[in-house]
Amino acid sequence: MLIFIIPQEKEVETLNSIYGIYYIGISDFLDRIRSKTTLIITLLMMYICYLFFPENNSSFYYTLTYSFEGYFYRGIYNSVWLGWVSTMAFISVVTLIGFYFVRNSIKREKELLIGEITASIGTKSWVFIFGKAFGNLLFLLTQMLVVVAITVLMQFARGESYYLQPIKLLTPFLILAVPACFITAVIAIIFEIIPFLRNSFGNVVYFFTWSGIIIYSIQNRTSTLADVFGMNTAAKIISEQLKHTFKEFANIDSFSLGTSGPLHGNIKTFMMNNVNIGLNILFQRLFWIFIGILLLFLASMFFKSNSLIRTKPSTIANKLTKEAKYIPCKKTVLTEIFENKTYMNNLSILKSNLKIIVVSPSLYWYAAIIFCSIGIFFADGDKLNKFLIPMIWILPVFIWSKLSTVQRTFNMEDYLLTYKNYRNAEPLNSAAAGILFTVFINIAVIIKFLMLHNFLGIFYILIGAFFVNTLGIFIGNIAGNSTAFEITYIILWYLGILNGLTNLDFLGLTPKAAICHIPVIFLAIGIFLTVASVVIKNIRLRSY
Repeated sequence: MLIFIIPQEKEVETLNSIYGIYYIGISDFLDRIRSKTTLIITLLMMYICYLFFPENNSSFYYTLTYSFEGYFYRGIYNSVWLGWVSTMAFISVVTLIGFYFVRNSIKREKELLIGEITASIGTKSWVFIFGKAFGNLLFLLTQMLVVVAITVLMQFARGESYYLQPIKLLTPFLILAVPACFITAVIAIIFEIIPFLRNSFGNVVYFFTWSGIIIYSIQNRTSTLADVFGMNTAAKIISEQLKHTFKEFANIDSFSLGTSGPLHGNIKTFMMNNVNIGLNILFQRLFWIFIGILLLFLASMFFKSNSLIRTKPSTIANKLTKEAKYIPCKKTVLTEIFENKTYMNNLSILKSNLKIIVVSPSLYWYAAIIFCSIGIFFADGDKLNKFLIPMIWILPVFIWSKLSTVQRTFNMEDYLLTYKNYRNAEPLNSAAAGILFTVFINIAVIIKFLMLHNFLGIFYILIGAFFVNTLGIFIGNIAGNSTAFEITYIILWYLGILNGLTNLDFLGLTPKAAICHIPVIFLAIGIFLTVASVVIKNIRLRSY
C-alpha cells in the first residue's frame, strides 16, 4: 500500500521561498563571474597569497609580521601555518576589497533593465534580499577557494614541508573565513538599501567603517565578540603558538600586516602542528552570523520592490506633458554651409566638462572645502599635513572617479562619439577640466606654501593634480565604472597621504618623500596613463 504525504500549505510556501533564494543567488553569481571584475579580484587574491609567504631572502613581501630585535619570526611552511596565515590574509582582503566587488548586486538589476521584471513577479522582499546576499556569499566563497588552491601550491613551492594536511589547512577557513564572507555580503546589501550609502559616498564610509572595526577588534581585549571579522582571533591563536616557543614573545601581544625590511637570513622558525579551537570561538562566529541574518531581515522590511524600476515618470513631467500645446515655429533661414572646413572648439568642450564638474558637488561639499581652506592658513605641522591637506584630497574622490564614466552612466557616449570634436578631444579635455578644478580647490594650499617659501611643495601639488586626474581617466576607461577608481584611490590616499608611506606619497608631504622626489615618479606614471588612455580611446573608436 502506497502512502502519499501531501505537504501543508506553509511547508510548500517555505520550500518555494528557499528555492527563490537559491535561484536568485545562483543567477546573480553566474552573471557576476562572467564579468571582467571577477578576473581582477581573482588575480589580486592570487598575488596577495603569494606575497604572504616570502622566501628567506625576499625583499618585497606583505605578510603577518612578528619581529623582535631585527629577527623575523614565522612558522615552518606546513599546512597548519599556511592555513592560519592564509586565512588572515584572505580576511584582511575580502572584508575590504571584496565588499566593493559585491556591493552592486541590487544596482545591477537596474543597469541590466530587469528590475521591472523582478518587481512585477511579486517576489517577497526578504526572499529577494536573502537571495542577493546568497549570491554575494557565493562569489566571495569562490575567491576563498582560489586562495586555498594557491596556499596548497605555495606549500609545495616553498618546499619546507611536503606533508599536506587538508583538514588542518581548511579548518581556519571554515571557522573564520566563511563567516567573514557572510558578514561582508550582508554589509554590502545594507549599503545598497540605505539611500545615501548606495552611491560613491558609501565607498568612503565603508573604508573608514572597516578601519574602525579592525582597530577596535584589535584593541579590545576584554570581549571576544568585538572581533567582527575574526582576524584578531586568528592573530591571537598564532601569537599563542609563538609564546610557547619563544620566550621573547611572552609579554608581546601585538602584530602587524606588512613588511619588516629585507630578509637576509634573519629568520627564526618553529613548527606549528596543533591548534586548540575553543567553543568560545565557534560561539563568536555563530553570534555574528546570527547578527547578519537579523540585519538582512531588517533590511527587507525597508526594501521596496518598486525601487528596482530604473525610471519613474514624475508628476511634474506628467503635468507638463498634459499642458503642452502646439506652438507654430517661425520660418528659419539657415546660414550657408562652408565646405572643406573643420571647426575644433576645444575650449567649449573644456568649459562644458568643467561646468559638469562644478555643479556636481552639493553646497555642503563646498562648505567643507571652504572650512578646510580657511583652516590651512592657521595650521602647521601635523594639523596641516596629516589632517587638512588630506581632507582636501579625499573630498573630490567622487568627482575624479566620474571623469570618464559620466557619459556611459547616462548612456550618452554613443551619441557624443558621432561628433568629431568630441572624438578628437576626449579624454584629454576631461583630464584638463579635472586638473583645473583640482588646482582651484587647492588654492589655499598653494598660497600657504608660497607663504612658507615651499616652492617645491607647490610643484608637487600640481603634479598630484595631474596624476590623480589621469589615474581617474585611465581606470574609468578600463573598468567603465567609478567604483574601481574609488577603491584604488582611497587605498592610495590612506597609505600614502594619511599615513605617510614614502613610496605612495604622491604629494611629497613627508620629508623623506620630498627628498626622494617621489612625486616626480608619479608624474612619469601620469604621463604613461595619459598616453595609455588615448590609445585605449582610439582602440574603442575603431568599433564605432
